[in-house]
Amino acid sequence: MRRLSLIFQEILKFAFLFLLFFIWLRFLIRKNFVLVIVLSALLSTSIYLLFFFLRRRKKVKVGLKLKEKEDAENMFLSLACEENYMDFFEKLSLTKHKNVEKHKKYLTITHPEHVKTVLWADFSFDGLTSNKLLEIYKQVKKEKATKIVILCKEVSDKKVFTLLGSFKEKIEIFDQYQTYEKLYKYYNVFPEISKKYPSEKKLVLKDFFAYSFNKKRTKGYLFSALVLILSSLFLRTTIYYCIVASILVVFAIISQFNPRFNRKDNPEIL
Repeated sequence: MRRLSLIFQEILKFAFLFLLFFIWLRFLIRKNFVLVIVLSALLSTSIYLLFFFLRRRKKVKVGLKLKEKEDAENMFLSLACEENYMDFFEKLSLTKHKNVEKHKKYLTITHPEHVKTVLWADFSFDGLTSNKLLEIYKQVKKEKATKIVILCKEVSDKKVFTLLGSFKEKIEIFDQYQTYEKLYKYYNVFPEISKKYPSEKKLVLKDFFAYSFNKKRTKGYLFSALVLILSSLFLRTTIYYCIVASILVVFAIISQFNPRFNRKDNPEIL
């Protein structure tokens, strides 16, 4: 069912593109209706394929979604407010590793062949600086680990990355978003969100756009555009007609496909 819905969405996208090209080609080429249809189909296919490949490339590059970023921030805040936050990372590590030893601010994971990893969690809000990196290194170098993973809110000092090449150990630094993506999601273990940042107050203008470009408005915009397109078959096409019809089709596209104004409700589980 979901696959059919996705196919229908793609057909709609192509149809909207076709309408846009048809509007302007009908205005430019008035005597050859068949040529207008053929050119509209060719151009809309070309543009659709171009957007299709660009969208695929973008999906590869895109990291966390907006909701996931919000969760990552709230999870960091929740753990920062916990006194024994290393308990969570011990639980997370034990899902895939057996030899885990917890300390106050870090834990060690001993892998086969005596390979050791240190996981240090810095839950301060001033971020990771070069001085703090050196302090962390001094405290964990006694573990003689081959890799040191440091979790932090953010890297607030760009010199940190320059310093990384000065150590024989491999040091990886993850900010709150990378921690969510590469640690929590990978292990499928997430901290409980006990504290949340206050949500930003929505602007009235956003509410106006949300109302104007909701998916429910698609039919109205599309119907109005089709009326103008059909009228062009019997009446002389003007530039005013092309502009208005194009705007209506664009509004229909935004209303139908823009996720910002069409939030999906979670399906009922039980």
